[in-house]
Amino acid sequence: MQKTNDELNAELEELKLKYSELEAKYFEELACLKKNEEELRIRLMFFEGIANSTFDGFLVVDPNGRKILQTQRTIDLWKIPQGVVDDLSGQKQVAHIMHMTVDPKKFVAEIIYQAEHIYEKRHDEVELIDGTVMERYSSPVFGADGTHYGRIYTFHDITERKNFEDQLTQLNSDKDRFISILAHDLRSPFNSLLGLTELLAENLRNYTDEEIETFIVSINNTVRKTFELLEDTLIWASLQSRKITYSPNVINIAAIMSEVVEILKPVAQFKNITLENKTTEELNAYVDIYMVKAILRNLISNAIKFTHNNGKVEISASTIDSETVIKVTDNGVGMNQEVIDKLFSFSPDNSSKGTANETGTGLGLMLCKGFVDKHNGKIWVNSKINNGTTVYFSFPNPS
Repeated sequence: MQKTNDELNAELEELKLKYSELEAKYFEELACLKKNEEELRIRLMFFEGIANSTFDGFLVVDPNGRKILQTQRTIDLWKIPQGVVDDLSGQKQVAHIMHMTVDPKKFVAEIIYQAEHIYEKRHDEVELIDGTVMERYSSPVFGADGTHYGRIYTFHDITERKNFEDQLTQLNSDKDRFISILAHDLRSPFNSLLGLTELLAENLRNYTDEEIETFIVSINNTVRKTFELLEDTLIWASLQSRKITYSPNVINIAAIMSEVVEILKPVAQFKNITLENKTTEELNAYVDIYMVKAILRNLISNAIKFTHNNGKVEISASTIDSETVIKVTDNGVGMNQEVIDKLFSFSPDNSSKGTANETGTGLGLMLCKGFVDKHNGKIWVNSKINNGTTVYFSFPNPS
């Protein structure tokens, strides 16, 4: 049956009404979607802002290793060039970082392991060729339905912490070795003192004046050396606890060298060693006078200790570029590179006996290194077995 115009018009109006209702609902839902999208955009912006403001780097990848999100901190930590950043596959980035690591095979093996064990959280350290140590932590991301969406990586530069841990380990090792060396070197003079004083106490009336004088001289020498050891120990302890005050002034280095040489000449004469100060001109430097005197005393005493009778020790100073360089040279027994490498640390090699069986702990050389470091200077050694030794130390001159 054919519909009338009125019926058709009524149906059309009904359709228009339904369309208007659908259109209104559509625009309402569209507005809601836009609002949600804007909220998500703002949240994502703040999330990225928070991620980029942290000290750690973040990287989010999908199950195939493709990059979803990477913070600027990650780019900075790994020094990733822009061309590699733009590659979303992640393959260029893996290759870039792999060639930065000390152990590329280990780095790649860890990535392969993570791909094969998607449920595991992983934590390791990556050592780079430039000395940086990076802590890498990763955790898988799963949805409520168990879908695997990828993995989140966190990167943290722990180089400073690792260096501190290494220094702490070294300090503990030095402390133990120092106590061992100190105990050994204190036991020897005290045994000598006990033996000499017991002999004197038991046989004083039986000894001649000359024999008693010999005992007293031996006791005096032993006490003097023990006192020097104690003094060096106290100075070293003060240096380690930063209780020694660094007070530099402009001083005449040549005059200080002459003063120390005069003090040590009697020690050199005992072995008939020529001790010569070859710096005659006035040479000024900005240094702590007491520290420089201590350095010179230790280095010259060491040179005398390891030089044979009738040998020679020379000291000199000069200005090279922007530094004052002082050197102490002897024609004594010398040493090999292995010993040189251990000179300024606690090592049994540092306590070897001199050419006249002189003893020591090697602590003086550590004091020298500590005092030179206080001046932001350098200390180094040139030596050959049976061909003498030259110890150099330098201080930067103020501009």
